[in-house]
Amino acid sequence: MEAMHYAITLPADYDMAIIRARVASKGPLLDNFPGLGLKAYLIREKGVHGAAVNQYAPFYLWAAPEGMGRFLWEGGGFAGLVSAFGRPSVRRWAGVSCLSGPESLSEARFATLREQRMEAEIDPAGDIAQARERLALEAARDGSCLSTLAVDPTDWTLVVFQLWACEPPEEAGTIYQLLHLSRPGVDGLIAP
Repeated sequence: MEAMHYAITLPADYDMAIIRARVASKGPLLDNFPGLGLKAYLIREKGVHGAAVNQYAPFYLWAAPEGMGRFLWEGGGFAGLVSAFGRPSVRRWAGVSCLSGPESLSEARFATLREQRMEAEIDPAGDIAQARERLALEAARDGSCLSTLAVDPTDWTLVVFQLWACEPPEEAGTIYQLLHLSRPGVDGLIAP
C-alpha cells in the first residue's frame, strides 16, 4: 500500500463552490480506477473547523505504485488538475496499516490528517509498533470509518489518515470536509 497527498492552497476569497462542482462532476471518474484503493476528495474552508486557508487536498491509498504512476504521469487524471491549478508537490508514504472502524465508509463525512516525527537516530521499529497500537485504539472509536498509518522513510515521519462519520476530535489532526470517496480497491487494503 502507498499513501499519497497533495494540497492546493486557494485564495482566501476563492469560491469553494467551484471545487464542490468540480468534485461532483469529476469525482466519480475514479470510482473504478485500476490500482486505486481509495481517493478522498477533501477540502478545507477558511474559518470552518479551525482552517486558516481554503484548500483542495485529496488523499489517496494505492494498492501498488503502478496505479499511482498511471494516475500521475500516464494520463490517468492528474493532467486535468495540473491544467486547472498548476502542478502541486505530491507527498507519499509507505503504508503500514489500514483498519476499518465501527462506522461504514458510506457514512464518512470528514477526514483527519496527523503527522508525527519519529525519534531521531534510533531503530524505527519501536515508534511504528506504538503507532500501530494507537491506530488500533483510534480505529475503534465511535464515529471512525477507516484509519490508516503510513511512514515516510526520507525524514522518518508517520502520517495517520482517518475517515469519520461525525465531526472528529481535535486531537485527531487537521480536519477536512469529505466531498466524495472513490474506493474501488479499499477492501483489499484493510487488515482482517
